[in-house]
Amino acid sequence: MASKNFLTREGYEKLIAELQELKQEKLPQVLERLSEAKAMWDLSENFEYKSAMEDKDFINSRIVEIQNLLNDVEIIDKEKDVKSSDKIVDFWSTVTLKIEDDDKEYTVRIVGTWEVTVDGELAISLESPIGQAIRWKKIGETAKMRHESWRKNIKILAIA
Repeated sequence: MASKNFLTREGYEKLIAELQELKQEKLPQVLERLSEAKAMWDLSENFEYKSAMEDKDFINSRIVEIQNLLNDVEIIDKEKDVKSSDKIVDFWSTVTLKIEDDDKEYTVRIVGTWEVTVDGELAISLESPIGQAIRWKKIGETAKMRHESWRKNIKILAIA
């Protein structure tokens, strides 16, 4: 049984938009390039043909990847009206934390695995080592994170 793919509404909409762009714009463009390159006859040394074929393969594989992801997706919507003292670290949380032996505080957004490249902010997945350690923790609690040969304590300073 495949595991669920968790996405925020924003991440889901971005994937739908990317899928539409790939199918309606990029794939037709690369197929046109292929058609033009085939007209140049000698395909064995035709760089444009080889380049267009690579682009077509990449686009097709990305389409399949997105479709497979969307086949088993669960959209996580942001919680509403939760008292500050009742907040826990989960999907959609923005968490300020401090890692043991590090003087810096980090603010991270918790997102689905497929969304960890959110523009302009530090985003982590709940499946990551830090995400697994801090999930369901409350403000003021300390989590223990294990990573290969070392362990660190992570203190939850704030949850938004």
